[in-house]
Amino acid sequence: MIKQNVFISEGNRPLWHRIIAALCYTLMLVCLYKFIVEPNTSWLYAASMLFSTGLTFSVIRDYHFDFEEKRYKIELCVGPIKLGKWKNFNQLEYVSIFKNGKGYYEVNLWYNRNKRFNITTLDNFQDCFEIGKNIAEKLKIDFLDAATDPRNSVWVNQ
Repeated sequence: MIKQNVFISEGNRPLWHRIIAALCYTLMLVCLYKFIVEPNTSWLYAASMLFSTGLTFSVIRDYHFDFEEKRYKIELCVGPIKLGKWKNFNQLEYVSIFKNGKGYYEVNLWYNRNKRFNITTLDNFQDCFEIGKNIAEKLKIDFLDAATDPRNSVWVNQ
């Protein structure tokens, strides 16, 4: 099994996303103040709309994989606030690689019969193949190559 946990992050939002989010949160606070001063539900409605728009521009998704315990967590982060809970992989099925419609190669981890995680997307077939094969070897599961010949997927022997 893989000895370390795997952590995949969307990274930081672009500056213009953060500026829009900050503006929405600031205007939300103004609307909440106006609602307290002069109770009118339209201020509360505006505050809720601004809050949801701010969230849209500020949420970052982080993915944590703990292969020793066979579990994963999708964590939603807004600044220092992080929400997410661990879920178990009931059954790891296989790792596959394929070429998507945009010409990139994807490595997917299939679990629980028909669910999958996209581990990575690369533009180089050889790198994608090696990553997929290494993950499958470390997890002791099958490896499917659907990128070499999309019409004839091949199970790779390990």
